[in-house]
Amino acid sequence: MTVATAADAPGRDLAAMPAARPRGGLFRKYVLFFGAVISTALVGSGALEIWFGYREQMESLEDIQRIQADAAAYKIEQFAVSIQDQLGWTVQLPWPTTVTAMRPWAGVRAAVRASPFFTAAGMNRLVAGLAARAVAIARRQEIQAHRFDAVRLLGRVEAITELSLVDPDGFEQFRVSTLAMEVIGSRRDLSGEPKFREAIDSGAYFGPVYYRRESEPYMTIAVGGLRRVNGVAIAEVNLKFIFDLIAGVEVGESGIAYVVDPTGRLVAHPETSLVLRNLDLSALPQVRAAIDGATPPEDARDLDGNAVVTTYATIPQLGWLVFVELPISEALAPVYLSLARTGGLLLLGLIVAGAAGVLLARRMVGPISRLQTGAAVIGRGDLTHRIDVRTGDELEALADEFNDMAGRLEESRVGLERRVSERTRDLARSVEELVALGEVSQALNSTLDVEAVLTTIVAKAVQLSSARAGGVHELDEVSGTFRLIASFGSTDELTRDINALRIRRGETAIGIATLERRPTQIADLETLPPSPVRDVLIRGGFRSLLALPLLRGDRVLGALVVRREAAGAFSDETVRLLETLASQSAIAIRNAQLFADLAEQGRQLSLASAHKSQFLANMSHELRTPLNAILGFAELMLDDIYGPLSPRTRQVVERLQANGVHLLGLINDVLDLSKIEAGQLTLTLGDYDLASVVRSVASATEPLARARQLELRVVLPERLPPGRGDERRLRQVLLNLVGNAIKFTDAGFVEIAVRQQGGRFEIDVADSGPGVAEADRERIFLEFQQGGSARGGTGLGLAISQRIVALHGGSIRLLARDAGAAFRVDVPILVAAELADA
Repeated sequence: MTVATAADAPGRDLAAMPAARPRGGLFRKYVLFFGAVISTALVGSGALEIWFGYREQMESLEDIQRIQADAAAYKIEQFAVSIQDQLGWTVQLPWPTTVTAMRPWAGVRAAVRASPFFTAAGMNRLVAGLAARAVAIARRQEIQAHRFDAVRLLGRVEAITELSLVDPDGFEQFRVSTLAMEVIGSRRDLSGEPKFREAIDSGAYFGPVYYRRESEPYMTIAVGGLRRVNGVAIAEVNLKFIFDLIAGVEVGESGIAYVVDPTGRLVAHPETSLVLRNLDLSALPQVRAAIDGATPPEDARDLDGNAVVTTYATIPQLGWLVFVELPISEALAPVYLSLARTGGLLLLGLIVAGAAGVLLARRMVGPISRLQTGAAVIGRGDLTHRIDVRTGDELEALADEFNDMAGRLEESRVGLERRVSERTRDLARSVEELVALGEVSQALNSTLDVEAVLTTIVAKAVQLSSARAGGVHELDEVSGTFRLIASFGSTDELTRDINALRIRRGETAIGIATLERRPTQIADLETLPPSPVRDVLIRGGFRSLLALPLLRGDRVLGALVVRREAAGAFSDETVRLLETLASQSAIAIRNAQLFADLAEQGRQLSLASAHKSQFLANMSHELRTPLNAILGFAELMLDDIYGPLSPRTRQVVERLQANGVHLLGLINDVLDLSKIEAGQLTLTLGDYDLASVVRSVASATEPLARARQLELRVVLPERLPPGRGDERRLRQVLLNLVGNAIKFTDAGFVEIAVRQQGGRFEIDVADSGPGVAEADRERIFLEFQQGGSARGGTGLGLAISQRIVALHGGSIRLLARDAGAAFRVDVPILVAAELADA
């Protein structure tokens, strides 16, 4: 039997684990694999980057240098061309010849030939002498003109130090100089020199570079005239003026540009001392290649033997070469920097590769375990949990998918909760605003107390704007000042101080808002200059305010103001909401003004109506007393109490009695109207027989109808129920209607028709007269109004009749008819007692 010790057991367990050897091999494999991949990628990409960067840098540098060289060559060429153009102006005038000089003497010569005193030989000698004299004079004048142009050119072109003018025969006529004495008429023969011949033949000559006094470079430029008779201008040009053109070419930090002539001699250089040494640069590889017309070599060197990158450009007219050079060390600085960066990245990549291999080998199982645990946590509903896997492979992609899924679910839940919260908050605010507007509308509709309404509006404005206090200021149009008529949240002391300020239009936010008719706010009162209003509000603890004008049409009624303790602007939503409350405030103020005006007008009308009714009642009583006496005495006289009357006297008394009765009726109408208006006319209810009332009215008006030859017809049903009402007043209504019908009808009939409709009587009074005009139908029931064919009367009958019928609970109206007029009286059969009391 084999006995295993405690020390052996662990050894056997470890040896039995199948993952031990794969783990070690996987560790080495991943380390080596990552190191090789990253090193290869970095080395390859770095080499490609360095190569392409080197080529791009060199090509870009060559392009830039070529552009700079071409630009410098162009400027130098323009320098020479400009001097050539300036010289060309000095040879525009031709030199005089014998023929041209003798033209002014042509008349003299003709006169000499015609004279008998001169022989042919004498004439020729005389003409030759005159010609020589003319040529000499013309030449002196022309030399002076050319000399003046030359001197002016020397003063204008600083680069020209000496200028000679040579005639067409090659003789120097004068020479002016800034460095030597002026020479006139030297007659130096230059006809055999190249500068004269080339200028005459080709128009221009550019000489080689030479050094005057072994110091500064010069060159000769000669320009011939357009015609050979104009001569040649020869200038000596100082080339130091092109130094600035070369010094202005910037090539990197230490690059330079310089110019050499066709032989390689240095003409211009940023270091002037090199030019003054008359250096020959033809030994430089790039200069020799350029002189031979070849491409500059890659092994170009500068004067100090340093490697440079160079390009050149030619100046065709002068044959010069412009070189632009940059030290190779500066040119390849970006490439060296890229190389150092690549080496650093390679080292860093090796370190990262080793670390990545170690981490990957150690964490192969960890990510899978974390995936399982994380998935379980997310599955239980914890959407905020995230699976942290940093493997960079499918495991990390799977973990990212889990995380994205959880994140989207969490975002959906949070977004939904946020939207629900925002919507709930918006709805709560909307409900709050609607409740506030509802309370304001209720206050407007339920009370005429403008102060209570405005106080409610201000309170809601303060609440909805998150302010501390507010108020409504009414504009006094007489004084142009504002008065605080309602406030909320303000102390009594602040209210007194604000009212004491007497704010005017155009002053403070209140005055500006009402003047400009738009909301005005002040975000911070402390930014305003000191003023009484500002000081009062800041002392009250306020920092910002909003003022809204109260407008009603074109009128400004005042302003609604809210004040906050915190600085800051009010939101546009708050301003729009408070504009609604400002409109409600304007309505309340306007309604209060209208109610006050209406109450005052009603009081005045009531007082005037009472005075009128009292006057009419008093006058009616005063008139009836003497009129009754007159009628009584007339009755006694007709009864022969005072003795028999003569027929004529009786006729007069009867007429007097009839007119008195008519006048008494008019007075009774006025008295009835005054009683109705004063509310003193009441009905005396009793039982009545409508048929008897109609017959009595017909009997009373039948003599009037007969007198006008009219047929008076009465249409009554066989049986009518007894009515209850004021019989006397109903008879008065019918008498008025029938009397009007008879009065306005000239021929035909007048008809009274009665019928029962349920619990009401309908009485129609119709005639065959002209009817009522369309324009009069709306006003015939008004007081003191009659139809267009009125024939006397006060115009009160229909108005009184309508009110009597209305007291019975009925109505009277004009019926539409094709011919004549018809009025219908509609009254209850039984009038209620409360109507009579009313």
